[in-house]
Amino acid sequence: MLKTIITTVILLTVFIVSGCANSEARTLTFQPDDELVVLAHGLGRSDWAMWRLAEQLEDAGYKVCRLDYDTLGESVSSVLAETSKQIDACIVNAPKIHFVGHSLGGLITRAYLQNNLDKIGQERLGEVVLMGTPNKGSELADHFNDSWLMDIAGGITQAMMTGDNSLGNSLGELEVNFGVIAGTESSSLTNDKFTGPNDGLVSVESTKLKNMSDFITIKVNHAQMRYNEEVAEQTIHFLRKGVFKH
Repeated sequence: MLKTIITTVILLTVFIVSGCANSEARTLTFQPDDELVVLAHGLGRSDWAMWRLAEQLEDAGYKVCRLDYDTLGESVSSVLAETSKQIDACIVNAPKIHFVGHSLGGLITRAYLQNNLDKIGQERLGEVVLMGTPNKGSELADHFNDSWLMDIAGGITQAMMTGDNSLGNSLGELEVNFGVIAGTESSSLTNDKFTGPNDGLVSVESTKLKNMSDFITIKVNHAQMRYNEEVAEQTIHFLRKGVFKH
C-alpha cells in the first residue's frame, strides 16, 4: 500500500509540476509591420517556463507576450477567464497575431480562438502552433481519475483527461492554420500508461487535430519542448511559412 501511494505521488508530481503565476501580461506598443506571438504555458507553470522560446522568437523578429496564469487548484472557467483577459490586453493594436501554446497552453489558445475569432479578425490572425497539446486528453491524467490528489489539483487539471468531458474534446474545429508538434521521447516512469508513442505526458495521437494544417514529431520529452532548439526552429518556420520544414 505504501509503495502504491509513493508511486502515485511521484507520477502525479510528474504530471502536475510545481509552479505558479507571478506576473501580469503587459500591454505592448506596435509598429505597422510588427508581428506578435502570444505564448501560453502549460499546467503548473508560469510565464518563466516560456522564457527561452520567447527569447528565440524575439531574436527572429517577433514581439512576444507571455501569458501568466495560475492553474493548480483552479477551475476551467477561472483559467479561461483570466487568460482571455490577458490575451485581450496583449493584442490591442497588434497588426498581426500568432499564437504558440505548450501543453495546456494549446488548449487555452484553442478556447480563446473559438470565442474570439471575430474580435481578432481574419486579416490580423496569423499562424497557431500547438506543442505537446493533449487535444484528445492525456492517458496519464486518466490514471489519476479516482485519486484524491486529482481533486486537490482542481478542475483545469481534471479537464486534461480523455473522453467527452475533457477540455480538448469539448472544443470545436476551427478554420485556423494549426501546426502541431508532438514529442516522442517517452519516460520510464510513465511509458506503461500509454499504448503508443508519447512524450512522457501526452501521446502523439492525442496531439493531432482533424483540421491541422501540418504535423511533425520531434524526439523530445514534454517538458524540454520549451527549450529544444529544433522545436523553436520548427515553430519559427511555421510562423513564417505556414508549414513545418520537412
